[in-house]
Amino acid sequence: MPLTKPSLAKFYSLKYWPIWFGLSILRLIITLPWAWRIAAGRAIGWLLYQLSSRRRSITQTNIALCFSDLNTAQQRLMVRQTFADNGIGIIETAMAWWSSHKNLTQRVSIEGGALIEQAQTQGRGVLLVGAHYTSLDLGGILLAQHYPYYATYQRHGNALMDCIIRRGRLTHLPGIVERGDIRQVIRLLKQGNIVWLAPDQDVGPQRSVFAPFFGIDTATTPIISRLASATGAKVLQFSHHRTQLDQAYLLSITDSLASIPSGQLEADAAVLNAAIEAKVRLKPTQYLWLHRRFKTRPKNSPDIY
Repeated sequence: MPLTKPSLAKFYSLKYWPIWFGLSILRLIITLPWAWRIAAGRAIGWLLYQLSSRRRSITQTNIALCFSDLNTAQQRLMVRQTFADNGIGIIETAMAWWSSHKNLTQRVSIEGGALIEQAQTQGRGVLLVGAHYTSLDLGGILLAQHYPYYATYQRHGNALMDCIIRRGRLTHLPGIVERGDIRQVIRLLKQGNIVWLAPDQDVGPQRSVFAPFFGIDTATTPIISRLASATGAKVLQFSHHRTQLDQAYLLSITDSLASIPSGQLEADAAVLNAAIEAKVRLKPTQYLWLHRRFKTRPKNSPDIY
């Protein structure tokens, strides 16, 4: 069943105070003028860059692999900008959970919404294929104002943060489903609902096929193909980026995944990765390069990280 909105009652003990303090700072920041919010996000990104040598190393490795056409200085600049954009993403997440979205309406443009409407007019579910852009929560929740959808969700390791994230998302979405609850996802799609899923993370060798992503053989989950085959849902790509010098957002729905399912998992994975890569290249530093996308390697291939 879709997850329900949890209570915060058990999280007021002393050990949770540091997290509450950090969340309070974020709630304060999102009351500031827009330019100040963006500047605060960049400052958070700078701090993360300085303090997290592990994430910095992962990001440097990813960008060196995927943007090998850039020289060392250009790659270094991209790494720094990636941290800045991920810092802004933290502010955007806070805005998604706690800001009035009426104030964001004038900053949002949506392209391709008719594709969702057309599929639903035909009585089909819609499998909305996203990716881990920095504006993940904000972009998704802004879309949900026009096209309510269910989101798949992976539990956070910290119980309080898991509760905060679920409450923030369930304020604006009809429901969220744990990522492993495939039966519930299938049920929702067969009922004609819209379900968002981001298949661009490494789920290990047992649940993946390999397909190119930025020219690198990348472990890719075939879940999109399998869900589409099982439900007859329309597969659409959803992306969201900050535009106009960080003043606006473009939400885009495209039919770039129309060939899925083809009956060939590797071919579908190649189409999926190419479509995500094309969107990432539009705003490459607004992608979550901080995670180990290439952790799982083909047999006899050297480790990357």
